[in-house]
Amino acid sequence: MTLRIASFGVRGFVGVSLTPKVAMDFAGAFAAHLGGGRVLLGRDTRGSSAMLHAATLSSLVGAGCEVLDLGICPTPLLQYAVRPRGAAGALSISGGHNAMGWNSLTFIGAGGEFLDPVGGEAVLDRYHAGAFLLADWAHLGTVRAVNDVAAPYFEALVERLDVAAIRAAQLTVLIDPVGGAGCAFLEEFARRLGVRLLPINAHPSAYLAREPEPRPRSARQMAGIISQLGGDAGFLLSSDMTRLSLVSETGEPASEECTFAVIANHVLGRNAGTVVTNTCTTRMIDDIAAQRGARLVKTCVGQAYIVSALLDEQGVLGGEGSGSAVLPDFSRAFDGFLMIGLVLEAMAQRCQKLSALLGALPRYQIVKRQIRCDSRHGYRALDFLKAQLRARPDAGTLDQTDGLRMDWPDGWVHARASRTEQLVRVISEAQTRAVAVQRADEVERLIEQEI
Repeated sequence: MTLRIASFGVRGFVGVSLTPKVAMDFAGAFAAHLGGGRVLLGRDTRGSSAMLHAATLSSLVGAGCEVLDLGICPTPLLQYAVRPRGAAGALSISGGHNAMGWNSLTFIGAGGEFLDPVGGEAVLDRYHAGAFLLADWAHLGTVRAVNDVAAPYFEALVERLDVAAIRAAQLTVLIDPVGGAGCAFLEEFARRLGVRLLPINAHPSAYLAREPEPRPRSARQMAGIISQLGGDAGFLLSSDMTRLSLVSETGEPASEECTFAVIANHVLGRNAGTVVTNTCTTRMIDDIAAQRGARLVKTCVGQAYIVSALLDEQGVLGGEGSGSAVLPDFSRAFDGFLMIGLVLEAMAQRCQKLSALLGALPRYQIVKRQIRCDSRHGYRALDFLKAQLRARPDAGTLDQTDGLRMDWPDGWVHARASRTEQLVRVISEAQTRAVAVQRADEVERLIEQEI
């Protein structure tokens, strides 16, 4: 299993492609990119994270950094803390939505956002060149444990939300952080918002209790019990708290695509500014933006691209169909606690159940596929696919912002080579499942024919 490198970090299978030496070298390259200085460090609960934390810490100290060690900390809280702490950057160790065995180092800049492609290339160049900062014995860095991150974060969060309305609604919520970094913060979150908390898989664990990617099939446990427990809403999180999926009070596990759509419908209803998403997020966002009179900007896939475009366009909201959203006037992170708060705020202010919020969305049928191939064959296959789709008598509108996407009045299909995995991702969405499946099948057949 090869190392997967993106502009904002590196991901790998622990002990195979992601080893202590790899972690030390990438942390050293990141420290050199920052020029030393103050760096925040946080991790999740996975068994390998403690090992990678030790390796990373040694490199940062060896580069002369002042390390503020936040211990087990959700990535969005780590990102939020960067600016108030006056840090040059931060490093998060978390497998996120990836399966057991995987882990990653995520590089965060001085503004609290993931490193952009230019910064990421600079780190990668230093990694390959071995151009690290090496402090002498008299100038080694320091380490200080920081245990007061939650309070300022939650104080800012409750100021951003209509907590009075949420408290008045007297909501019962189920939250499943999959034994990850958010476990220790759930009680304070619930207390601050005045909701009754029913935690699931909320004991910090080195082993994940379910598939860590929040989506309907990982929500079966919650979906089966929420109505019996009297829950008003259910929330599934990734282990780093950057992705979220929803379960209604009736036990419907909603597609992860619905998370951003529910939040967009709520936020744009009161502030119809610019919204940013990627080129393979559900068309629900296009429809909601049009209904709310909001301007829609589309980028490449990834938090770094979304946040960068939000800042450039002075947008009010960004997010992706993977179950992520960001409010740039609050922070520059895909943030699970913020997303839960916005959904609860929408329910409380509108006096509506979660099922009603989901039912109000424009509905489409979406199909997601993965085709295994290396990058060289993947890009060649996309060129072949583009020629074939353009030659069709019913060819739609082509967009090549990220991979290629073709739109028709009733739906679209998108294909791109993954930047972090050896595969091509195919997503097809249409008004009927039969059409979505037919288009996904055709694209998959054409790609496999070429590779």
